[in-house]
Amino acid sequence: MSNPKMPATLARKGAIPAVLLAALTSPLAFTTLERWEGNVLQVYADNLAGGLPTYCAGRTDPKAVVGTKLTSDQCQAVNKTTLLEYGYAVLGCVNWDYLTAQRLIGLTVFAVNVGKDAACGSQAVRQINAGAVKVGCDLIARTPDGRPNWSYAGDVFVQGLQNRRQAERVLCLDGQP
Repeated sequence: MSNPKMPATLARKGAIPAVLLAALTSPLAFTTLERWEGNVLQVYADNLAGGLPTYCAGRTDPKAVVGTKLTSDQCQAVNKTTLLEYGYAVLGCVNWDYLTAQRLIGLTVFAVNVGKDAACGSQAVRQINAGAVKVGCDLIARTPDGRPNWSYAGDVFVQGLQNRRQAERVLCLDGQP
């Protein structure tokens, strides 16, 4: 799996600040992704995603053959591609003035789980782009009335997803609880 190309819309925004680009392939990005997605060296049918073939740290591919085995090195390359692909999407939809390395990692891992379009279209990103960073980061984990946000699979609350959302929120807040 090769590294994804930077989308043209992102390239038009200008040179990505080095600190943000480095964050996408930092040890913190890899460990955060693998902590929440696991790092499965075999393609499996993800029950929370309706049986979608999934492998490494949450990579999905409807064409992947369930049962196919991968090496640790193969998954390392896949995970790097995943971080860059989803990170580029976040860089394309979030105002860089409000991004820090940790915030970018938190939003990227959030996007890996909920999807690029869902993350970029979320109230969380809209609030961050409006300069209301704390409000936006809080919306990753909780609705304005305090209910868990982005923590359901098929209308069923999943505590593991809420735990993940809380961790992504902390990263989004640049490490501030």
